[in-house]
Amino acid sequence: MTTDYTHPDYDKFKPLWDKVRDACAGEDEVKAKGKTYLPDPDETGEDAPRRYEAYKRRATYLNATGRTLEGLIGVAYANWPQIECKYPILLEDADGSGVGLIGQSQAVLSDVLQTARAGLLADWTRGDGIRRSRTVAELERLGRRPFVAAYKAEQILTWERQGTALTRVVLAEQEESHEDGKVVFYPRLRELLLTAKGYTIQVWVKYTSAQYTLKDTIEVGLPYIPFTFVGAVSNDANPGKPPLLDLANLNFAHYRNSADYEESAFLMGQPQLVISGVTDEWKEQTGPVTFGSRKALVLPVGGSATLLQAEANTLAKEAMADKERLMAMLGARLVAPGEAPKTAAQSNAETKAAYSVLSLACDNVSEAYTRVLRWLETWGTNGQSKASFAIDTRFNDLSLDANAIRETVAAWQAGIIPQSDAWAVLRRLGVIDQGKTDEQLAGEIEAQGPGLNLDEVA
Repeated sequence: MTTDYTHPDYDKFKPLWDKVRDACAGEDEVKAKGKTYLPDPDETGEDAPRRYEAYKRRATYLNATGRTLEGLIGVAYANWPQIECKYPILLEDADGSGVGLIGQSQAVLSDVLQTARAGLLADWTRGDGIRRSRTVAELERLGRRPFVAAYKAEQILTWERQGTALTRVVLAEQEESHEDGKVVFYPRLRELLLTAKGYTIQVWVKYTSAQYTLKDTIEVGLPYIPFTFVGAVSNDANPGKPPLLDLANLNFAHYRNSADYEESAFLMGQPQLVISGVTDEWKEQTGPVTFGSRKALVLPVGGSATLLQAEANTLAKEAMADKERLMAMLGARLVAPGEAPKTAAQSNAETKAAYSVLSLACDNVSEAYTRVLRWLETWGTNGQSKASFAIDTRFNDLSLDANAIRETVAAWQAGIIPQSDAWAVLRRLGVIDQGKTDEQLAGEIEAQGPGLNLDEVA
């Protein structure tokens, strides 16, 4: 019987994954976690819960971690990945959810940056009732289609290896059921096993609170489990430190400073009226004292009234500013606007340093997708596959300017570089639609007729 037991490394790294996930989710999620990220400075007294809620409500969470994640994904996909695959359906719908390979890979890269972990499963068996080993040719004749399923770090519950071979993986899923007009989700486990019969899939579902029951057994027969881990440093089974963890920790420290600063501003920023030289008799006759520009305060002879105003306390605010500068250094460039201009050489050097972690993560995602695509194309055979998936990691090598375009076109016209290479450069510059192939470009150019020959007109 299979259970939702989790690997010791899963238990060790899960709190770190939760922390970075929450940091990226934004203020509402962070504040919903209450004292996890914002300790109560005073837990005594009956009024403490109400005071803490006000303390938390006044605090500001500046989501530098989430904005940095979005920016890194945008940089990585500024140019579309180069994909070679014999199954066009995967580009439109990778796993049956309607999301294509590119959209799915963006989510996988996001997971890797947040948790340093994800997983990809190549699958020909999903949803088609296959119960025995079949080759790619047989599957295609039956009208079956391949799937690439992506799993988050939290879904990869446990794994086992013998040497370098993966022998068991348990993946957490959900089974959707429609009952009495309602959508009900049941916990489901997909157990991938390497047995004497080869690769076998067992699907377990928990319909009650008691235990998981075996629903499906699929004997695929491959000599390996077609599942690959995706990591931030390497694609092995060992979890690693999340790339955004340091930034998340700093982001939460900034949040705590913000709470202290806003609390100080609220409590100490209000002026305090002080009255001296009055008697108890005057106090009883006057009653509650109000003051302001439209209310006169009548004092007895010898009495005086002053306002106490606390001096500015900038310590918490300075601590916030220091953390904002540190977050900018770690990648949250949007946090600290108005920096001094940099030379082109300085900007280029800083960009390469900042994106070294991103480049490695992109390469790992590319390697994992290339592997699963090749598994799908050689399923049950000893054939070879040329499938590939490559995210362009030449970040900011080129910028859109007239000189780059002019020099590229001139080199092409002079015969220094072939036409296909010129088109590749112009795609990266954003001049040419990245979705158009060389054949499409050639056909469109031929169809539009000769150019305007503006040089001869001049």
